[in-house]
Amino acid sequence: MLADRKILVTGATGQIAGPIAENFAENNEVWCAARFSDPTRKAQLEAMGVKTAQWDMDSGDMSTLPDDFTHVVHSALHVSPQYDESITNNAEASALLMQHCRKAQAFLHVSSTCVYKRHDDHPNHLYAETDPLGGLASYAEVYPVIKLTSEGAVRAAARMLNLPTTIARMNVGYSWTGHGGLPVMMYHTMNAGQPWPVPIGYYNLSSPIGGVDIGQQAHKLLEVAAVPATVVNWGGDDAVSDGEMGEYIAELTGITLNLAESPINFDSFPSDNTRREQLIGKCSVHWKDGVRDTFERLGILSS
Repeated sequence: MLADRKILVTGATGQIAGPIAENFAENNEVWCAARFSDPTRKAQLEAMGVKTAQWDMDSGDMSTLPDDFTHVVHSALHVSPQYDESITNNAEASALLMQHCRKAQAFLHVSSTCVYKRHDDHPNHLYAETDPLGGLASYAEVYPVIKLTSEGAVRAAARMLNLPTTIARMNVGYSWTGHGGLPVMMYHTMNAGQPWPVPIGYYNLSSPIGGVDIGQQAHKLLEVAAVPATVVNWGGDDAVSDGEMGEYIAELTGITLNLAESPINFDSFPSDNTRREQLIGKCSVHWKDGVRDTFERLGILSS
């Protein structure tokens, strides 16, 4: 595990980088760069000893950031409905950040399993890093474009800068920070009396991974960074359907299960975890225990 290092984490207001920043801050000097539109989250991080820096990734301005970080975790995202603008704000910004942090020992870029092309046996197919790319996200069609173009920019920058890099394709990550991810959003939607959308004729399958494992595994993902970049799926050990997740949330909280078919839904891709297990091992927390822990931390359940 990393200790006594100077680490930059972008996007720490979200559900992925949030637990990473909190975990790293226990034994390292951690800087978090974000727009910080929520001053409460900024104050929470600073109370943990994290240094915060106002950073707008769209501008390309790195003047608020030191250039001597030993490690970088880049999870920030800025989605715009305009495709060209989204590519500038994300793909170009990722490469510019790598250029600024080129002295680092390792760079972790958080991508997504949404980059995969839908398989004929979807949703049962376990998607591996070698599967064809194409992208699917009915909830935001620009999202796979952002992730694919960002991966290309990061792969090129890793080679040009000789910066050891890992591109981790996040599956369904959830935690007690940001909007919480799938289980938290599913709970709030159904608790408000609204149905959670599922595909027509089948349930999505995903490989959910919770904040504890996300924070712990980020250390190991930085350790396996390489040139050319290491590309690996980042998800939990189990494939879980929308139905299973909804039923468990209803069981935990006492709310009524409420799912409805819709052409627009939270598309997901269950991961083939072979490479991840070879590189960094298995998860330490079962998805059900992770959901319970997250709900307790958020006050949805009493501990």
